[in-house]
Amino acid sequence: MRKFLGFILAIVLLLAGGLYALTLIDLGRFTPQIEAAAKDATGRTLKIEGPLHIGFSLVPTVVAEKVSFSNAEWGTKPDMLSAGKLELQVALLPLLSGDLDVRRVEIEDADIFLETDRRGRGNWVFAEGEAAPTAAPEGEGGGFTLAGVPELNISNFRFAYRDGATGQVNEAALDEVTLVAQGSGYHAVIEGKVNGSAVSFASDIEGNASKIALNNASLSVAGTSIGGDLALDLSGKPKLAGALASPAFDVTPFLKGGGGGSGGPLFSKDPLPFDALNSADVDLSLALDELRYGKVTLTALKLPVKIQGGKLSAPLAAAYRGRPVKLALDADGGGNVGVDADAVNFDLGKLLADLDLSTMLTANADFGARLKGQGKSLHGIASSLNGQTNLVIGQGTINSRAFAIVSDDLARILIPSGESGNTAKLVCAISRFDFAGGVGKASALALETDTLITTGSGNVDLGGERIDLLFKPKPKKASLVSLAFPVRLSGPLTSPSAGLDRTGVATGVATAVGGTVLTGGIGALLPLMSTGTGSVAAGGECGAAAAAASEESRGVVGTIGGAAEGAAKGAGEVLEGIGRGIGNIFGR
Repeated sequence: MRKFLGFILAIVLLLAGGLYALTLIDLGRFTPQIEAAAKDATGRTLKIEGPLHIGFSLVPTVVAEKVSFSNAEWGTKPDMLSAGKLELQVALLPLLSGDLDVRRVEIEDADIFLETDRRGRGNWVFAEGEAAPTAAPEGEGGGFTLAGVPELNISNFRFAYRDGATGQVNEAALDEVTLVAQGSGYHAVIEGKVNGSAVSFASDIEGNASKIALNNASLSVAGTSIGGDLALDLSGKPKLAGALASPAFDVTPFLKGGGGGSGGPLFSKDPLPFDALNSADVDLSLALDELRYGKVTLTALKLPVKIQGGKLSAPLAAAYRGRPVKLALDADGGGNVGVDADAVNFDLGKLLADLDLSTMLTANADFGARLKGQGKSLHGIASSLNGQTNLVIGQGTINSRAFAIVSDDLARILIPSGESGNTAKLVCAISRFDFAGGVGKASALALETDTLITTGSGNVDLGGERIDLLFKPKPKKASLVSLAFPVRLSGPLTSPSAGLDRTGVATGVATAVGGTVLTGGIGALLPLMSTGTGSVAAGGECGAAAAAASEESRGVVGTIGGAAEGAAKGAGEVLEGIGRGIGNIFGR
């Protein structure tokens, strides 16, 4: 037995000695041949300026230092790739039959720069005449399995991509990228920053080229995390399925715009990726305890996303400050889009404040919208919208200080509050717009406070991105009749202006309708509204406003004064501020 053990020890020492002897072999003498072969194959220059040798390991390791690979002739940087150190562990037995079996790749201080030229050609496309890789037979997945993927360990990795058409550069600085064998698959980890935001990713990976699964995946970007399981099936038409969840997901860094209020386009004409709906099927569920955008927080969010046969269905259900919100989005590859939304008795005043649009309102509201459009861009869809929107705002207050900043008389003129000071009591506000071809006509528009009822008429043109509305106040007190003047709100949606409408003054304005009852109630004007228990529309305070909105204005002629002009100017300033906020939401 002792002799046998001695024999084994001798064999081990011989093998170790052989492996050590391999490390003494200077591979540097082959550097010119390797660089020449790379030049012939790609038309680019490969440089190995550091040592090229075999590292000491049970599996032979080829080590190259100070490696660089040149960029395309038209590139904006001299090198496409550089690395301080590159190690490849290669299995011995396959080499005897002429096969290369790389077991492990280790890279230190790597810098990869990818870019396209103005025509979209990538710098990873080598010299013309290079043989293209042979495509794998359809349905065979190229014979690829995870078992053939080498383990990976990359440290201090920098990656950048430059779009030659726009000049935009996206960058990543990754401290760690590892892929370690685990069971029948691998465990992957990525840590670092992408475009300056901290990124962390980890997942168990199983499958092959046809079907791959990410299990127990977790992704954190800029402090926001999400995790779950995903499965991608490429055996036929690509299909993505899975379930993701997050305790708190903040979309502010991804959606927040940087402008607005300049009078420029509100709806972008850039093409939307509708063609992608035909390229894959999706069955994905998203569950978020919280979804944040700026100060706005939606809770208990459930969003199942399905794409089947080029048609998208995404019915979202959530809550805002404890009140349910529903939004269903449908679309197809042809650019047909449908939106069905409703919210009952939600805090509209808080929402406007959370969106940094206005703090002038304290009230709850009901909202409903059913809209359909067709187009390849946001502008195209907005220009073709058909359908209806309804809004009912219940009892609350309007802070008249927002107007008094511009004109001392503004609070008394636009929202007379009598002796109540800074606020006027809001009784009700209703709005119904019927859209056809992107133009919304105000079929019902009225606001009632404790001192007046204001009715409105006109259009909102989403295609032209302009608004033209006429508001006519109807004082409840005879002493305020002289202040009853019509105001026209018109101009670009993002920066409208309000001014005295002299035609309206000539034709006169109506007196208050008092307690006139509208047959059929508010539901006759706002068919999308819920009048069930808990809804604002069921409160019964909107009878007078609904009646006023349904009648043709006529009656008492008001007088014009400097205070009226100031009020109109002030309204324009406030609405322009709201327009800037809207621009921010749409990323302008």
